Amino acid sequence: MTRSSEATIHPKGAAIGSVGGRVFAFSIAVLVVGCLFWTAQEKPLPALPWAAAFLFLAVEQDVRQLRIPNWLTFPSLLLAIVLAAVTAGWAGAGAAAAGAGLAFALLFVPFACRWVGAGDVKAAMVLGALWGTELFLPICWWMVVMGGVLAIALVAIRGGLVDLASRWFRSLQLTVLTRRPTYCAPAATSAAGGGLPFAVAMGMGAVAYQIWGMPWF
Repeated sequence: MTRSSEATIHPKGAAIGSVGGRVFAFSIAVLVVGCLFWTAQEKPLPALPWAAAFLFLAVEQDVRQLRIPNWLTFPSLLLAIVLAAVTAGWAGAGAAAAGAGLAFALLFVPFACRWVGAGDVKAAMVLGALWGTELFLPICWWMVVMGGVLAIALVAIRGGLVDLASRWFRSLQLTVLTRRPTYCAPAATSAAGGGLPFAVAMGMGAVAYQIWGMPWF
């Protein structure tokens, strides 16, 4: 999760620690994992049950707390590498480590720009270890697409589209004038300032990949 993303997914009136908030987070996690299994009928991703179990916990935590905790990501990453070693030996462990490394490399710049949080990067490394470098690259592309769609939809629901458009126009204007990439972050109290649980985009990105595959081939 990143608190500088375009929106928060929490429903109005459902506090993070409330029963309603927990039910909402659980429901979103069930929906994401249900879509993941439903779209896996013809072309399932490798280690799908493990990935689905991890995504269920990651989505539930991120929607409810706007963070993916270390107690989930670190053991899951270790388990993913061990699983690869058990099934394919040292070559499998190396491939899993390479997938995790690719995930880190792809999300390093977004993390440095505070578009995603540290928990998001570590969660992506878990999925990279489970799916490998060849699959994670196109899946990551879909994750970014789904993250953008989700962010815009949530901002629209909360009535922040005008602010969103004006900030992005100002960012583009400053980028052209200064010849440096510039991003005008939303105010903390705005519709876009509450953060985006990126774990949801991760899960839906995997769903999109299972449906459409690699869009550039």
